[in-house]
Amino acid sequence: MRSNKRRCPALKRIFSLFLILFLILSCIGAFASGETKDRLTPLSNKTIKSILEKNGYKGWKLYQPSSRETETNTSSKSFLSKIDQYSIVAMKNGQTHLIVLQKRNSNWEMDVISDKAIARDGFRLFSFSMDENIGSGDNTIYFYFDFADAEDGVYTLRLDLSLQFPNYFRFLSLPQKKADSGYIYQEIVMDYDRNFTFELDVYGGAYRESVSVEPWQHYQFGIEEFSLADMPLSILDLTKPATVKAGTDKAGLYRYPMDHDEPIRMLSEGELVNIVPLEYGRGHWMIVCDGDNVYYAPSDLFEY
Repeated sequence: MRSNKRRCPALKRIFSLFLILFLILSCIGAFASGETKDRLTPLSNKTIKSILEKNGYKGWKLYQPSSRETETNTSSKSFLSKIDQYSIVAMKNGQTHLIVLQKRNSNWEMDVISDKAIARDGFRLFSFSMDENIGSGDNTIYFYFDFADAEDGVYTLRLDLSLQFPNYFRFLSLPQKKADSGYIYQEIVMDYDRNFTFELDVYGGAYRESVSVEPWQHYQFGIEEFSLADMPLSILDLTKPATVKAGTDKAGLYRYPMDHDEPIRMLSEGELVNIVPLEYGRGHWMIVCDGDNVYYAPSDLFEY
């Protein structure tokens, strides 16, 4: 009996340690699963809500952008007095609409509606926000749409609204990836001249790369034209098949464009590859996708 009594405190300590470990793991799991939990804010401005309902949105769930850094109510009268453009998300029966309002003669009016700008199969909009830090000299307002895919990967789409410059979607950030040297952050920048720039950044600044692509087809990034469903999520999505020309005996893949040093590897005559023009390089250099790897080669090596 004496021996059992001496072991009880030890068993209690072991049990307590297991309990603490279980709670820690549970909290970590809850945090991870909560990262993409719905954080949409219902529209609270009665005037704007009335405008939308009179224009076909009665019975829809209406959401206003939340503030990104403070507890500011972005649909309050005081906040809206500082801006002339505003955006709303409307949802009903699987539909997701983006509504942009503009202030004219001190009154808010519906300006642009899109049923494709923020809708994509497999994507769930879980957060909608805006940069609430707006100064008197600011010409552009930034809105952010956060989506989760089936694996809880997070994508962030940014919309720029301005009365001075064109309104268009500016970038789409992709889910971060784990690498040996840290996390890899990827962002697709949409240039208003209809090109894409793929930005890659390894955590810590150990490595950065920027690849500007001139797509084969025409993309548009304005609110009415932009389609999230058609948005490429990788350079490979923009490529088309090509073959190495017959009689080509020195078709090399290079790590950088306009590189004439030793190639990374040689291509064989008739080999099938996926290519897309390098921005401002059509007729000169192509981007060549080999799996997840991106290389460069002179354009005249390929038939497509």
